[in-house]
Amino acid sequence: MLTEKLRPQTLDDIVGQGHITKLLKPMVDIIRAGNGEEIPHLGFFGKQGTGKTATAIAFLKDAFGEEWDRNFIELNASDERSIGVIREKVKGFAKKGVLGSFEVDGVQLPIPFNVIFLDECDNLTQEAQSALRRIMEKYKNTRFILSGNYPHRIISPVLDRCAFSNTRFRPINDEDMTTYLDSLGFNIGYKALLMISEASSGSMRKALNILWTLTRIPTEVKEEDVEEYISTLNPIQAKYMLGKIIQCHKHKDKVHQLSMELDRSIDDLAGRGMSGGEILHSIYNLTTDEDDPMPRALKEDILKSLGEGLYYASVSQDDILAVKCWWRKVMIE
Repeated sequence: MLTEKLRPQTLDDIVGQGHITKLLKPMVDIIRAGNGEEIPHLGFFGKQGTGKTATAIAFLKDAFGEEWDRNFIELNASDERSIGVIREKVKGFAKKGVLGSFEVDGVQLPIPFNVIFLDECDNLTQEAQSALRRIMEKYKNTRFILSGNYPHRIISPVLDRCAFSNTRFRPINDEDMTTYLDSLGFNIGYKALLMISEASSGSMRKALNILWTLTRIPTEVKEEDVEEYISTLNPIQAKYMLGKIIQCHKHKDKVHQLSMELDRSIDDLAGRGMSGGEILHSIYNLTTDEDDPMPRALKEDILKSLGEGLYYASVSQDDILAVKCWWRKVMIE
């Protein structure tokens, strides 16, 4: 897989998280100076695909070199979320002795601690989190790296023991992501790469998977290839649909005609595989774009009722019909 082949090997390879890597690098220096006992537990939180696991592994590789995984275990709390797993697997690893050494400038130093990387730790039950807190307190020769999407689900006694618990991995911005994708040397134009970045919503993993799939064709990947592959509402289509609402507000006698034209646009998007929720999410992105010249009153009308539209699209038997009904409401109000 391209995502594994291109997994960052050092903190310098991490894209878009400079506010975190600049603080981790001094920690690497502390470990390599023989003062690893000073390093706290770490908490990496943010959206999926932003590099939390990659950063954890790059940090360990920078610190311990080839011996980075000698005293390392990775667990996924979404699969193993019970108190039994914490008491058996996690506690069993945490209380074992630290083995081996790592080299710094030709000198062997003892590895200072075990490392338990607990991915998706926000899925742990409350009982499991309480047990985890006690393990973190008791076993001083083990460091936890906790990773998750929703830190508010984790109890404060656990979060408070972790550095970076109040810092977030940010969605990778389009410019940084496009620059990185362009550096990989695939046969694809810059504008097409920008479209991939925009469709990936800050997730490098998603962007790399889209890039690999599209570049399997033998010719240069064009913008139209990306548009055909990605089931998203592009800005031109979104503005066309919003334009129908503006026309409707100006020409009340044409509501029926404009509504039918809008229905055909929605049906076309549904035929490309988009769900009602995805259509409304795309409308939200355009409505909240500060650079878009949409009338302020229209933006307010859309945003006031968009939550209702998303709700009915999520619970309705026919989410596309729910979107059409929501559009009608916006058009006639």
